[in-house]
Amino acid sequence: MKIKPIYQLIFMILLMLLVIGIILKDDYSIILIQLSKISLIAYLPILFLCASLGMIQGWILYRLAKPYQTNFKISEGILFAFSGSFFNSVTPLGGGQVSLTYILRKKHFSYTEIAAILWKDFFLFQLALIITVTMILGISMKQALLAFPKTVVWILFGYCINISVILFLYSMNRFPQLYIKISSLLILFLKKLHFIQDPETLFIKGKDMIDQFNIHTSQLKQNKKETFLIIITHGCRLLLLYAVPYLIALLLQLPLTLEDLFRVISISCFVHMLNALTPLPGDAGWSEGMFIFLFMSMFTKSAAVSMMILWRFATFYLNIILGACCFIMLKRKYESSK
Repeated sequence: MKIKPIYQLIFMILLMLLVIGIILKDDYSIILIQLSKISLIAYLPILFLCASLGMIQGWILYRLAKPYQTNFKISEGILFAFSGSFFNSVTPLGGGQVSLTYILRKKHFSYTEIAAILWKDFFLFQLALIITVTMILGISMKQALLAFPKTVVWILFGYCINISVILFLYSMNRFPQLYIKISSLLILFLKKLHFIQDPETLFIKGKDMIDQFNIHTSQLKQNKKETFLIIITHGCRLLLLYAVPYLIALLLQLPLTLEDLFRVISISCFVHMLNALTPLPGDAGWSEGMFIFLFMSMFTKSAAVSMMILWRFATFYLNIILGACCFIMLKRKYESSK
């Protein structure tokens, strides 16, 4: 049975509240005092920064989609990006891609064009992520081993999961015939087990998917300037995202120096890598727990919890709110144009 996104969102909120409740049971009075001192006006620039990260993703989507429709606007790319972010947050793997496919079809993109846009966006983001995280790990690994030695192996495991995606995509582009052969053997094996009824059609679809991926990858190689620009933009967006806890710590008037900025960025990056270990929508519960656990190496437990509450709303729940509004706007727009 398919679970509606609204129920998954409620589940995430309840799970987050449960985690916070367990953590707050001893320090709730201190945390509430810390949060009560926060000025909403001072918090607004952080919220604006986090919203602008979604706008940057919209600009990237615009750059990828414009070659297929010259009348595609930046504003549409932003609306589409926030809508995809909403479904990515409240559904299991692939929810954002499904919703973007639905919306782009309403904009009269063909399925081939949609596949090209989404493949390129995913591939370039993963590439930027691996480059950024590799640099951060190379600089901060010694510090991580001293601060939380037992967790480093899991951080590296999450990193390996992310890097395996890029290696898989690279090898598919480098050795397409090998993957076609593997697909053929796998389909024959599933046929013998009576798991599939039409192996020929499945094989044709699989081969077409590999061929299309290689076509899209070759397009990226042909337009190296654009590819490099998008990778750099993704990398800068990730660094800004990782720096948000530093701004929140300053807002809470925690003892920090400018030299602590990279340490905070590193820990945020580690939280991101650990999120690869859970299949939960939005990494609900897990992300909050890992954030508090890792940032307790720098701050007190109550300070880490206060940071987490403000960080999670700014980087996650704000996008859900904006994404839901954007999707409703797009749905009404396309329904009214029928």
